[in-house]
Amino acid sequence: MVLSRDLDPRIAKYLYSFGIRSATEKVVIPGKDDLGLKARCCYPLRHRRQLLGFIWLIGDHGTDEVIRPYAERIAETLGQQYAASHANADRLAELGRQLLSRTDAGRHAADGLREEGFAADGPAVYLIAVAQPAGRSRPPSFPELLSTGPVQEWVHTGRTAIEVDLDAAAVLICAPGDGPETGFDRLLPRLADRLAQGDVRVGISAPGSLDDAQELLRQALLSAGAGHLFTDLGAVNQWDEMFTERLLLEMALAPSVDTTPPRHMAALFDASNETLLDTAETYLDHGGDRSATADALYIHRSTLYYRLSQIQKLTGLSLADGHGRLSLHLAIKLHRIAGSDIGRLVQTDEDHG
Repeated sequence: MVLSRDLDPRIAKYLYSFGIRSATEKVVIPGKDDLGLKARCCYPLRHRRQLLGFIWLIGDHGTDEVIRPYAERIAETLGQQYAASHANADRLAELGRQLLSRTDAGRHAADGLREEGFAADGPAVYLIAVAQPAGRSRPPSFPELLSTGPVQEWVHTGRTAIEVDLDAAAVLICAPGDGPETGFDRLLPRLADRLAQGDVRVGISAPGSLDDAQELLRQALLSAGAGHLFTDLGAVNQWDEMFTERLLLEMALAPSVDTTPPRHMAALFDASNETLLDTAETYLDHGGDRSATADALYIHRSTLYYRLSQIQKLTGLSLADGHGRLSLHLAIKLHRIAGSDIGRLVQTDEDHG
């Protein structure tokens, strides 16, 4: 009998109460009628002190002299498999770190991963970034993503993943496999829920090849950062499913593009007019719906009307004009991105290693 992960917690508590997780010899466990358990014998399977599992014999389980050699043989086989799988995992993890670096080794890591059978040629991989708000480092308590339930479940279906730790984000290099479904529709929301207490956002790149790793990393990091910047986005965002936010990020981060607000809008962006700037942004985010804007700002509609008139005086724009509203909305969003430090998040992690 093998104990599965779905074991009734009451039964697990009873069995573990006999010290089987620290035992090195067989443990005889009495039956317990209220749990529906018969008496049984447990042989811990250990290889070099590492507990790998248990053999359970129920009822008449024979003599120790007969069973022990088989248990030792099974433990040896499992130990060899365990060591081999961990050596392979360590090899993949090192190649993953190299892949996301800008070193010479990084340029050869893609070939190494293909040789290991990690991913096929073509657009076969995605990068998932789990990030704190821009400029905030990950706390020491941040979990290893590969050990979380959602990622374990995803991997157990035959898919593969490598985790790479960066300064402000944890990144999964994922190969979904050959099936038509990536499985991300189940993985990503569950992962976000698992990490919700850490105020994180999850970003996923477009599909690409291992040779595109640097660009995929940038996409994943910006997608995660967008979740912190744009309130209308959720906790999980995919690069090729965003449009407006993607264009704004690319525009704001392009070194050759001047995103400074035009002179006639400049007064609105003065620190003394932060309330009016917030009002303008909320009004435009709500599509010019004055009732929804007043509710979102927790102000009376007459207060909103006054603020909107002040915004129009400061900027010289008519908020009833579509072109003027578009210009102002773009200027505000680019201003928010420029002040968010998201560029440093990407720059820091692109240059790591």
